[in-house]
Amino acid sequence: MSSSTAGVIAFYVLLLLSSSQSSGFLSPERTERKLTNMKEGSSSTLFPPDSKFHPSQDGLAKRRRWLVVDFDGTCTEHDTTPLLPRLAAFATRSRSSISQSVGTGKDDTTSSSTNDSDGYNHQKDLQKRLDQFQLLEDEFMRRYGEARSNMFSNDNDQSTSLYDVLDALDEPSCIVTEMVSESGCLSGLGHADTTEVEGMLTLHGVTETDNDTKERTSENENIREDHPDDKVVVRLRHGCESTLSRILLDGPTNPNKDVHTCLGWSLAILSINWCPALIDASVVQPVLRRRRRLMTIKSCDTEVPIWSNEVDIDGVVTLHVPGALAKRDRILELKRYIKQDCDQTKSIIIYVGDSSTDLAGLLAADVGIVMGNSSSLIQIAKSWGVQIVPLKRRSEHGFQSMVMTDRSEKDTEKKMLWQVDDWKEIDEALQEIDELWKEA
Repeated sequence: MSSSTAGVIAFYVLLLLSSSQSSGFLSPERTERKLTNMKEGSSSTLFPPDSKFHPSQDGLAKRRRWLVVDFDGTCTEHDTTPLLPRLAAFATRSRSSISQSVGTGKDDTTSSSTNDSDGYNHQKDLQKRLDQFQLLEDEFMRRYGEARSNMFSNDNDQSTSLYDVLDALDEPSCIVTEMVSESGCLSGLGHADTTEVEGMLTLHGVTETDNDTKERTSENENIREDHPDDKVVVRLRHGCESTLSRILLDGPTNPNKDVHTCLGWSLAILSINWCPALIDASVVQPVLRRRRRLMTIKSCDTEVPIWSNEVDIDGVVTLHVPGALAKRDRILELKRYIKQDCDQTKSIIIYVGDSSTDLAGLLAADVGIVMGNSSSLIQIAKSWGVQIVPLKRRSEHGFQSMVMTDRSEKDTEKKMLWQVDDWKEIDEALQEIDELWKEA
């Protein structure tokens, strides 16, 4: 065993000893931790003061159709969280190289990284981060497995609500997130903005022209030119980019007659991911580039809110969206904003998610769409009487009536969600909604 690996394991053991022990399915300790996370991390508003959707502006009143989507597993094929230590190491090395090139010596962001006699050692630092993160990921899986076992052993407990269960399943994530912050394995990542992260990515599932590639790389090519092979791969689900860019095409201003235009949807990302720059670089910017290309315009002021957690330069994660109930609260807050600011009552919020962490948000939205076939989500939904129907069969289950009913009459405790296997099914349903609203 190398000294580096031994050091990582020793540090990991100390983290385990200092972390909260599992104390039951509905423990007071878990409730206290959740309240602390919410007080420290949660924002009191969805939109900053300079947003066109802020209550002081009039943008929200004009946008009554919202598509809110999860990121990991919904827009992407796989969870991107394991990529974050690698991105953090790349960001740290970039700053180390910059510091050396300008003669400033060691950059203060590398304080938690491994250095040798010649200065910053990227490979050593990277391996340390990956080893630490793997151990923490294993710890999360262990704790989550225990929480899920406890959940299904309490099936007959009538006092346990669906939201109690979802909250309990979030506890392992909150505990391990604290351990990630203590480990420093993500230190330096908070320095990287969207442009820098874009330079670290190889994206699959997006369409780019030569001009798109030049636009994406022009600002970061100097940073990455010494390390062209250092990339992390993010794969978007097929049809995600095209669907999200299409709904942002406003009918009156869309010159592309070959693309079905919309009546004015807004898009937002709601995720428990720790790196908003990764979300922006992987989904939002490719979608906006495609929109500009379809609109044959060079720039636009389209705003796509990202509601997620975030990591700072020291690798400390702030939980703005700790889990399932926080996602539900964001959807409900968006509903309240629309109700306050819209002169007309008819509106719709669609939420797309793939896991049990999304279940509360899916039920809170006017239309909840489940991407894929998560066994945890399906089992929990079934246990609490939530029906999941293939979206392909929507005509048999009152989909048109659901999307056209005035929101004041909608059942806030609905027990039906829709399931899809790909974004093409969602795109077809959105086009159907547009046609229904045009006729109304």
